[in-house]
Amino acid sequence: MSRPFHFISGLPRSGSTLLAGILRQNPRFHAGMSSPVAGLINGALEQMGAGGESWAFFGEAKRRTICRALLDAYYADTQAEVVFDTNRTWTARMHQLVELVDDFKVICCVRNPAWIMDSFESIYRKNP
Repeated sequence: MSRPFHFISGLPRSGSTLLAGILRQNPRFHAGMSSPVAGLINGALEQMGAGGESWAFFGEAKRRTICRALLDAYYADTQAEVVFDTNRTWTARMHQLVELVDDFKVICCVRNPAWIMDSFESIYRKNP
């Protein structure tokens, strides 16, 4: 049985980095800032999809196996029992996660959009 994977998503400045930092305090968990895994999987799917030059070589099962292998390979050197992958793309790719990972959870950080804009404005004022 493979280790559990869960996913963190949310708008910028909504608390996903803070959440990852809190989760990282538990040695059983791995949680980092935005990972490239979602981009790697999307890039691979683009090459294996109908728009790709070699789409005919990839059936649905082979695509799924390759995408899951990317996820497993990226975290192969992580000793943690549970992995939290952080990327804003995951909420738009739930259909892929359902195919790749069993019994996963998505934590979506939410913050009032006006407060998010205020936060960006404060950052800009400090360093224009």
